[in-house]
Amino acid sequence: MKTLTVHVQQAMPEHQRPENGSVKRRQWGWFLLLTLSLSLFWLVILPRAAENPQLRSEIDFLDQKKIDPTAMFYSDLETIENTMQNIRDFHQENPDALW
Repeated sequence: MKTLTVHVQQAMPEHQRPENGSVKRRQWGWFLLLTLSLSLFWLVILPRAAENPQLRSEIDFLDQKKIDPTAMFYSDLETIENTMQNIRDFHQENPDALW
């Protein structure tokens, strides 16, 4: 004898069903809030922070030394060639130094 099992999916009561339009409006609302928040931070807060005298002096120092703070590696910096040449010269003059 075989048993037949039937799964019945009950419908959600009418008062608990979200309206499709209201869900989409809510999602767009969160998206717009996030976009506006990021824009405010990027376009208003960060530029004002850069005007801070202590931070401004750090930015000026990096600019004077031509150091790119966005470089991922020291080798990405334009000034690395001089530094590497100094290291090579040091090792030629002092072959047993350091390592």
